[in-house]
Amino acid sequence: MDGTIIVGLDGANWELLRPWLSAGRLPNLRSLRERGIEADLRSCLPPVTCPNWRCYSTGKNPGKLGVFWWEKIDVESRTLTTPTARSFESANFWEYLNDEGHSMGVMNLPMTYPPFDVDEFMIAGGPGSEPEGYAHPPSLEAELDAAGYRLHPERPVASSDDRAAATAVVDLIDERLETFRGLLAEREVDVAHCTVFYSNVLQHFFWRDEPTRRAWERIDAHLGALRDEHPEATLVLLSDHGCGPIETVFHANSWLEHEGYLRTERDASDVATTVGLDKQRISALAHRLGVHDVVTRLTPERVKRAMPEDDSGFKRERKLEKIDWEHTRAVASGQGLVYTTDEATTDALCRDLRSLESPITGEPIARAVFRREEAYDGPHVEAAPQIVFEQALGVHTSGAIGDNPPFTGTGHWTAENTPTGLFLADGPGVRGDLDGAASRVSITDVAPTVLASVGNRVPTDMDGEVLPLFEDRDVEYRDPLPFEGGGTAAGSEVRNRLKGLGYLE
Repeated sequence: MDGTIIVGLDGANWELLRPWLSAGRLPNLRSLRERGIEADLRSCLPPVTCPNWRCYSTGKNPGKLGVFWWEKIDVESRTLTTPTARSFESANFWEYLNDEGHSMGVMNLPMTYPPFDVDEFMIAGGPGSEPEGYAHPPSLEAELDAAGYRLHPERPVASSDDRAAATAVVDLIDERLETFRGLLAEREVDVAHCTVFYSNVLQHFFWRDEPTRRAWERIDAHLGALRDEHPEATLVLLSDHGCGPIETVFHANSWLEHEGYLRTERDASDVATTVGLDKQRISALAHRLGVHDVVTRLTPERVKRAMPEDDSGFKRERKLEKIDWEHTRAVASGQGLVYTTDEATTDALCRDLRSLESPITGEPIARAVFRREEAYDGPHVEAAPQIVFEQALGVHTSGAIGDNPPFTGTGHWTAENTPTGLFLADGPGVRGDLDGAASRVSITDVAPTVLASVGNRVPTDMDGEVLPLFEDRDVEYRDPLPFEGGGTAAGSEVRNRLKGLGYLE
C-alpha cells in the first residue's frame, strides 16, 4: 500500500526504549528515528488506555467525549458504571475517511467492541473485546477463527513472577502483528491501524525486565518488515501514554479516609484483607494447580463477594457498598481522579493534594492538580470528576477501598503510566519539521494529521491540529459528522478482564 500505516504502541515512550536502542537491540526503531521525524507525545489526563485511544481516534479531549476513565462514579446517585465503545460521543476519523471515499482497516484498537461498520475492516481490540462478534465484516471473523486468531491471552499476567503467562503474551503480540501484516498483503486500504496492546501489561509487571525486552524485540522486527513491505507508505508510530517505574503507591481512598473526606463501613470481609487472602492470589494458585474452573464453579457466591480482588482491596460494585455516604465528601478512582460532593470540598482537596508529599520519597504525589474545567473542554465537562491530578513520576494512584495504609512501596505493578508517550512519522512524503512543534504535540493531533496525510478534509470540531509533516499538501476543513450511537455499561466479563489486568482498583 502507498497510503498511511499507523502502529499504536500501548504505554511506549522513548525513555522506556532508550537502553535497548543504545544497545542495538531495536535496530529498526533506531533506523526509523534516524530517518523519520520523532517527538514526545502528550496524553490527555489521565494517561490511560481508556480514554486516550479514543482521544486519538476522534482528535478530541475527554470533555468532548464524555468518558474519562475505566469507570464513572456518580456521587449523587451513588452508582458506578463502566463505559463501552459506544459511550464516546463523537465520530471517529475512519468515518471521515469513509465519507470521502477512503478505505481503512482497523485492528486491535481498544474500546472498539462491538466493531464499527468500517470500509474495509475492523477487528476490535483491548480488554473490552469478546470472542464472538469481534470483527467486521463477519466473513473476516470466520477467517480469523479458522486461523486460530486469539483476542486475549489464555490467562492474564498476575504478578512479576508469572513468567509463563508473560511468554504467552509475547507470543500473542508476535501473532497479532503477523496477522496485521498478512491483512495488509491481502486487502488494499488507504489507511491501516494496528494497536499492540498487551506490551503495556508486560511493562506494568516487569518494567524493563526480560519479558518486556523480548516483546519489544518482536515488535521491532515487525516494524522493520512493515517498512520493507510497504516502502511507499507513510508509517506513523504513536502511543496512548508512556510508562515509568513506581516508587510510591498512593492509596487515595485510604488517604481520603485518614483526612476525614471519606468514611467506610467495616465488616467481616475485612478479615480477608488482614490475613492476605484475595481473589488474584487464589486465582493464580488455582491456575498453576490446574483447578481454576473447579474452584470458580464450587465457591459460593457469598464467599466470592466477601473476598478482596487483590492486595489493593475491594473494587467495582463492592467499592461503593463499603462507603458510608452520609459521612463522605469525596471518593477516588484510580490514576488521578477524585469525585467530590460540593465545591468547598473540591477547593480544600485541591489545596491538600498540591501540598501532599510521599513519605517514602519525600517528593510530591501530584505534578499538577486541576479542577475539571481546567483539565477538560467540551459539553461533558460537568460529568467529569471534580478533581484531576497528574501523578508525579514514580507514583501509582490506586482507587481501591481496603485496609491499606495511604502510602506503600511498589505493589503488584512495578511500573505506571506517564503522560509522555512517543510519536514518529516516516515515509517518502514526510518532509516537514517538528522542531517548533515538539512541545505541543498531542495525542489529539494524530487523527487530523492522518486525515491530511491522504488528502482528506479535517473536521472543524477536532481539538488537534495537523502536524507540519507534509510540505506539499494544503489542509482543507469540513463540517463535523453527527454522532450516532450511545451505549450502556460494560458487562461483567469485560469488568472481570479489566480487574485481571489490574486496571480497575
